[in-house]
Amino acid sequence: MDSIKKLESSTRLLDRILEITSLSLLVTSTVLAISNVVMRVFFDTTYSLVEELCRYTIIYGTFMYLGPLIKKDEHIKMDLLKNILKGKLLQVNDLIINVILFVACVVLFWTGTQWVLSLFELGLKTTSGSMLIAIPSLAVPIGMCFACVYSFLLVILDYKKISVNVKENHSSQNVKEVQL
Repeated sequence: MDSIKKLESSTRLLDRILEITSLSLLVTSTVLAISNVVMRVFFDTTYSLVEELCRYTIIYGTFMYLGPLIKKDEHIKMDLLKNILKGKLLQVNDLIINVILFVACVVLFWTGTQWVLSLFELGLKTTSGSMLIAIPSLAVPIGMCFACVYSFLLVILDYKKISVNVKENHSSQNVKEVQL
């Protein structure tokens, strides 16, 4: 049980860094959007690069926080079986879901990386023409990398929880046999 707590707290610093980074990016996006509105209203000018930066900072902020959301069990998950299954079956169900999540994150990381590399090779630019499209697209593989780390952590935690419960059930059965 102690190793489970150590694993759960092992990413505490990374959680905090990603939370602060994501929040900073979202605040940056808001400040850029407000400043662009002010420039449009008062100075009758806008910059398409600022509009793009607003979008891309939101995208980066969202993808950067995928990992901690997975750890908090706040990702998309159906609760249908949670209400039906109990005990060890529920833990096995969580393990299966987290293995599927890990595989999906690995596939998305790999394909996202290939996508960004192809965009970089093509030299495509954003609509403003001032930035390579590969730069904002890099948010996908970066976010999926963190998602892979956190989903793998959940797989390990679920496996350890199942093995701890099996050991506890086995030892409690041995105690009952000895008492008889």
